[in-house]
Amino acid sequence: GICPHFACSRRELLDIIRVKQVRSFEGALREAGKGEGCELCKPIVASILASLWNDHILREGRDQIQDTNDRFLANIQKTGTYSVIPRCAGGDISPDELIAIGRTAKTFGLWTKVTGAQRLGMYGAPSHQLPAIWKDLVAAGLESGHAYGKALRTVKSCVGSTWCRYGQQD
Repeated sequence: GICPHFACSRRELLDIIRVKQVRSFEGALREAGKGEGCELCKPIVASILASLWNDHILREGRDQIQDTNDRFLANIQKTGTYSVIPRCAGGDISPDELIAIGRTAKTFGLWTKVTGAQRLGMYGAPSHQLPAIWKDLVAAGLESGHAYGKALRTVKSCVGSTWCRYGQQD
């Protein structure tokens, strides 16, 4: 099993959640688990819920079952600061969105880079600035690009060892 709270595998849990139309961590425990959950199973269930139902990951108290990157809508870097990467589907970005990203990066003193996934990344954000950064970006019509998700994504290049905790070179 995944942990002492869920005797089933991740795949089995996904099937149970899908078939029984479970929409919360508490529902998953009720249908397939026991106890209160732990740091192993909470992010797994959160990932399954987000994948199946495409609801905002912080909706209905789900922020408490996310890991740090998901909770902050940002990816922790090896410096202890975060990268903020708004969604740019297929690399498309409007002039107004481009201006909003630039204005936000300048306001908060963030380093910017076009990522290998054709998005604009802002790097060097301390955790206490993340709510204000996202407030600015959301007001401009942007949303999270989920660059921190535990998901299969196309990787073209890395931002390098200066920022990425997994980076091997710049």
